[in-house]
Amino acid sequence: MEDKALTVVEHLSELRRRIIYILLSVAVTSGAAYFFIDEILALITKTGGIENLVFISPTEAFFVMIKLSILVGILAAMPFILFQIWMYVGVAFKKKEKKYLIFFGPVSYVLFLIGATFAFRAVLPLAIKFLLSFSKQNIIPMITLNLYIGFLGKMIMAFGLMFELPLVILFLSKLGLVSPRTLIKGQKYAIVGILLTAAILTPPDVVSQIMLAVPVFAMYEIGIWICIVVTKKREREFEINNPAASEI
Repeated sequence: MEDKALTVVEHLSELRRRIIYILLSVAVTSGAAYFFIDEILALITKTGGIENLVFISPTEAFFVMIKLSILVGILAAMPFILFQIWMYVGVAFKKKEKKYLIFFGPVSYVLFLIGATFAFRAVLPLAIKFLLSFSKQNIIPMITLNLYIGFLGKMIMAFGLMFELPLVILFLSKLGLVSPRTLIKGQKYAIVGILLTAAILTPPDVVSQIMLAVPVFAMYEIGIWICIVVTKKREREFEINNPAASEI
């Protein structure tokens, strides 16, 4: 069967279908998470090293519990979410390229999980400890439930998404959209971009920004080597399939 290009309307219809699937999956996992909200809240406060959280409006606790349920629901549904994303991206693939989806789907989830776990287990306790160290005798920390959950959610999503960088570079390399030379030349711009992105995605403290920027830049360097391997492989395949062109 020949590859068939989809029209704009068909692309939009496919996107709408994938978004509906994602929303339904998040609704199911969020509903399930709500039944364990007390245990989840106890875990995240213990990990962050915070004994007590406060809320300053009658409705804050209820709505934050909903927000936390949705956050956990998104994390729980992430394998399915990433699967839907790659299936939508795969619409643009040729038939022989669709085999890459078998690799990109699971690996993207593993990388997201590594980033989210690193943020939760390593960065969160250090960031909280650093920020609370500024308390004084007349400056007592009273962290609200809403701000803490927002802080936690931002950290986890930022680290999870940024840890996808090597896979993004691999994906672009497979499509021939980036080259090793481009990535090497762009290192100094990458450093600036990563630092700015870390500053935007993480809370305004030096600890979390550095702890996001350093591993992401390391993954950028790994991405360069991945791109070199993929590019060399693609060039060899081109020479094998086009012997006449390689002799010119």
